[in-house]
Amino acid sequence: MKVSIYKPVSPLLQQHIAYIYTLDRQDGDEPCTYLTFPGIYNIVCLYADTVSEVSDDLVSIRHEPNGVLESRLVGKFSKAVCVKYEGRISEITTFFKPFAINAFLPSPLKDFAGGHFSFFNPHPDYVPAMQAIQSMHTVQDKLAALEAYWLSKYNGYTHPFLPAILDEMGNEDIPERSISEICKAYGVSRQTMHQHFERYLCKTPAAFRKIIRFRKAVHAHPSLPAEQRLTRLSVLANYFDQSHMIRDFKELTGHTPKSFFKNISRFGDGQISWLFL
Repeated sequence: MKVSIYKPVSPLLQQHIAYIYTLDRQDGDEPCTYLTFPGIYNIVCLYADTVSEVSDDLVSIRHEPNGVLESRLVGKFSKAVCVKYEGRISEITTFFKPFAINAFLPSPLKDFAGGHFSFFNPHPDYVPAMQAIQSMHTVQDKLAALEAYWLSKYNGYTHPFLPAILDEMGNEDIPERSISEICKAYGVSRQTMHQHFERYLCKTPAAFRKIIRFRKAVHAHPSLPAEQRLTRLSVLANYFDQSHMIRDFKELTGHTPKSFFKNISRFGDGQISWLFL
């Protein structure tokens, strides 16, 4: 299995898309199973000639020469999900930054996110365009066409307070404030903030913050001295204490931090973290 990670070329898309990866498996590859974990991005996956089976905690993707393109929206989950690949797979996956995907949709994200691995078809020309992209012969051609498509759907939509709140919650240099303090600072009620998070991010503010802490810990872990990692991580990621970090890790990953970091595999510069089974 080969995973390659790319950044958008378009300056506009760089503001909205964190990265794109391609995943390729060949006919002779052994079945592969890994755990993936909650994140702050909204993820769009494209699969060519596959059939997927989806349950609460398992996504099984197998090769089927059916000429069908599967487009899936990933992100609406709050615990580890097991992903299994069988046979030849050609996948293109786009990671939209928090809230950013809404600037390319005809209505809020909530209208398209029925589950943690929903079928995704936001525009009348979407599936034919994605089928044409997947049929291209080179990765460079596929990526260029994918960028051109999303640029053609950009509607410039923004929001009166969500981007500023998300920037604050993700900024490691700003002292963490409670949800109530954030609401007061931006002049919105907790109920309004909750409703808008659900509508445009498909997460509650509390769930989003929990995932941010987890992802901060995952990102910071490799750079810390081994003997100080768990203690330092709990501080750097804004956990109340080490017990709080352990509790959240178990909830989000099914593993303690020690077990998680011992077994995790990273791709690229650590943007993708999977635990192979």
